[in-house]
Amino acid sequence: MVDAGPVKILVIKQTSLGDVLHATAILRSIRKAYPTAQLAFLTSTTAADILRYNPRIDELLLFDRYRVKRDWWRHPAWVLRHILETMQVVRREQYDLVVDLQGSWKTVIFLWAARARRRLVKGRWWFAEQFRQPQLHAIQEMEGVLGLAGIAPASRSLEIFVSDSERGAITTRLDELGLAGRKLALFSPMTRWQTKNWPLENFVSLAGKLPDDWFVVLTGSEAQRASLNALTECLSSGRAACLAGQLTLLEFSELVGRADLVVTGDSFPMHLAAAQDRPLVALFGPTDESRVGPLGIGTVVRADVECRRCYRRARCDRRCIEKITVDQVLAAVNRATT
Repeated sequence: MVDAGPVKILVIKQTSLGDVLHATAILRSIRKAYPTAQLAFLTSTTAADILRYNPRIDELLLFDRYRVKRDWWRHPAWVLRHILETMQVVRREQYDLVVDLQGSWKTVIFLWAARARRRLVKGRWWFAEQFRQPQLHAIQEMEGVLGLAGIAPASRSLEIFVSDSERGAITTRLDELGLAGRKLALFSPMTRWQTKNWPLENFVSLAGKLPDDWFVVLTGSEAQRASLNALTECLSSGRAACLAGQLTLLEFSELVGRADLVVTGDSFPMHLAAAQDRPLVALFGPTDESRVGPLGIGTVVRADVECRRCYRRARCDRRCIEKITVDQVLAAVNRATT
């Protein structure tokens, strides 16, 4: 279907990091259907690196979504100017098809503003063709949006690309850690939701139960660095290191790609491990693995308790994630690595 459809296509997906990574599967489907199309992608500045080297995209457009969220009341003039400037960038082209895979107000303003012959949206917005089935997996729901344009799913595999710079940086890091002949276990214990965090002391216990030929690297954000450094100090000397806050997004992606094991919660590292087909143990609490979990890869672990998938960020009365035992996770690790 080379010349039978849209010539210029804009895809909109701003957050979160894992959801933007999910959208790379959708890009594969669009490219298969329209290999010669001019394909642009509008995302947030924080997610830009996920798509920076993606060969399926011709143009990457950026919107500083989180600064808008943070500064709308402190710097309203800047926020309004930034929104209008981004709209102008979007309106430079006459698109044949614009696809909003998010459907929030911070994305539909650009869907609405775009000069487009056809608009598709995930959600219920009156000015566009709509698809909304939140009970589906996130990737399947995005595929449903594409289906409105007759675009069939090509693959559900996720993609992220790095440069030689990131490869070289991680090679240097691993050499400095002295990992020669040892297996790399990557632990990313902390997520953005307190209710999705397995207790840190459990990660310490898990690391202590791994065979001696494993080396544990702890990763996270700069804000999480102090807590993760303290965790590292609880482990045997020469068996662990903390790289929290020390890696760019793409360096972190390269590190995940070299891991022999990834243990994490429902988070961006989980999706990165799935994208790179690494042995994965994903710990789930208040979120629904059938909607946001890895598709066809990895081992999902949740506590043997009645869980409502409450999606509460700050407090879960049942504290489901805390009831996952170290032995459960260790058994999952053994299955994932053998």
